[in-house]
Amino acid sequence: MKRIRTIIIEDEPLPQRRLKAMVEKNEDLNLVGVFDDPTEANEIISSGQVQLIFSDIQMPEMDGISFVTSLEGSPFVIFVTGHSEYADKGFELDVLDYIMKPLLTEERFAKSVQKVKRAISYQKNTARREYIKVKDGHKTIFIKPKEVLYLKAYGDYVIVQTSESSHLILGTLKAMEEMLPSENFVRIQRSYIVNIDEVNTVDATKVILKSNKEDIPIGLQYREAFFKLMGIH
Repeated sequence: MKRIRTIIIEDEPLPQRRLKAMVEKNEDLNLVGVFDDPTEANEIISSGQVQLIFSDIQMPEMDGISFVTSLEGSPFVIFVTGHSEYADKGFELDVLDYIMKPLLTEERFAKSVQKVKRAISYQKNTARREYIKVKDGHKTIFIKPKEVLYLKAYGDYVIVQTSESSHLILGTLKAMEEMLPSENFVRIQRSYIVNIDEVNTVDATKVILKSNKEDIPIGLQYREAFFKLMGIH
């Protein structure tokens, strides 16, 4: 499993440093941001780069409960707080774990990370195979992977092309690639990922898709691996 892209939202310096040290020490986690309040983290969360959030609840700009309620993406959340009275509300929001700060030990932290790993593994084997959930403007779109023809990087966005429509998603091609079943989707150029079930013809420089007959360029560095996958010698 790839390292889990993680952020910390904590306004108190000492707990923030302690959490940061634990995340950086854990080989399963990749710390991509540390923030004093949730409003600072909105941009990176909206980009689709975050899989896991460690968050306090009581913070000056926005409390953790309101923050999680406002989330439109699908990162996992673990509350790390000094206030036990919020536990019931936290679990109502389907947060993955709830850790009291005085009980935050290396062992307790490791157990939470194991929960995250199991949840990600479950996602990959079930829900993510059935559909992907993406934001297109103010709408949340549910797309079955088999309906996706190709994905194209477009600046800070990704174009997700299906047989019926095209969606402009804020995020990276790499993040989208991790959401799709690897046995069906392959990168054939730095800016393109295609559904191999939709490939109609292949030549030295491009593929043509079945559904819309569009030409997709093949990058030189990806050609050998793509040809091998398609059984082309």
